Amino acid sequence: MNDIKKVTQTIITLKFNFSAVVSRMEEPRITVFAYSEDKFEEKRIKAIKDALNYKDYKVVWVNIESIAYLKDLKEIFKLHDVVIKLILRAKTRSRILILNDYIFVLLYQVYKIKGGLKREKTAIFLKDNFIITVQEQPGDVFNSIRESIRHGELAYRRKGADHLFFALLDAIIENYISILEDVSKQMEEIETKVLKGEGKEVLQKIHGIRRRILFLRRTIFPLLEIFRRLRLEGKEFFSEETQNYLGELYEHVMEILDIIENNREMANGLIDIYYSTLSIRTNEIMRILTVVSTIFIPLTFVTGIYGMNFNPQASPYNMPELNWYYGYPAVLLAMLTIGIGMVYYFKRKGWL
Repeated sequence: MNDIKKVTQTIITLKFNFSAVVSRMEEPRITVFAYSEDKFEEKRIKAIKDALNYKDYKVVWVNIESIAYLKDLKEIFKLHDVVIKLILRAKTRSRILILNDYIFVLLYQVYKIKGGLKREKTAIFLKDNFIITVQEQPGDVFNSIRESIRHGELAYRRKGADHLFFALLDAIIENYISILEDVSKQMEEIETKVLKGEGKEVLQKIHGIRRRILFLRRTIFPLLEIFRRLRLEGKEFFSEETQNYLGELYEHVMEILDIIENNREMANGLIDIYYSTLSIRTNEIMRILTVVSTIFIPLTFVTGIYGMNFNPQASPYNMPELNWYYGYPAVLLAMLTIGIGMVYYFKRKGWL
């Protein structure tokens, strides 16, 4: 009995430890990057309120890899209900809210997955010296920024939270460009296959490319309004230098939309080329079949005549050549001559 109790206690302990490990693995991460020109701290914290311990730094970047902390975020940083509702809403366009003491931007990071693209909602706040980013799940396009801060690059250390706010937006935009470059490369490969006359799989790939292009356009187009409002209505939150950078972001998005439009037209052009190539191939087949049919028309006429069952013994006019010793070879030779002559004629005309 004692052995059974020990085994039972061991199993319970193992279950408890496993549950604790799983709980720790599933626990969303809150990471703080706090830096000034001469000092830097990177910490993983357990609660949003712990981020306030770093408020004396020039810039404090709080990155939250889950929407589970939105209630705490609202209470500690005095955020409005409408902001939280926008983050929680399942489907919403990219948005911007410029309020008295902070700026809120909601936009999407885009990632490549097998068979297409996916996007992740990302919220960015600029409030005093705090930058807060809220993501739906771990993983983002900000690693280059983290490395720059860790290595003490003065482009970040000497500047305020407004510059980091711009850098985060710029990283998302740059990621769009890399995805568009990949789409353009795929289109070039598909164009080669289309010109080689490959089958229906190519058409499916073209439609897949078109869907990705439209997906990117729907994701990126609202950013024009966001960056326009940032420049016009958010001046008090940005230094003059950062305001110029925001103007560059606006131009950057315009260029991306131009690339998307060009890619969309190219995709439509590929579809036209595909159907044109298909039509040419069909016409080629029909031309060959027509030539073959034309060659057999006179041959069929000859065989049809000699297929009539007239009795040559009943009348001297009933196909007397049927009794000729060389009649059958002569008809075959005549048919062969007609066929060769027609082939030669068609080649002279360029129809073969």
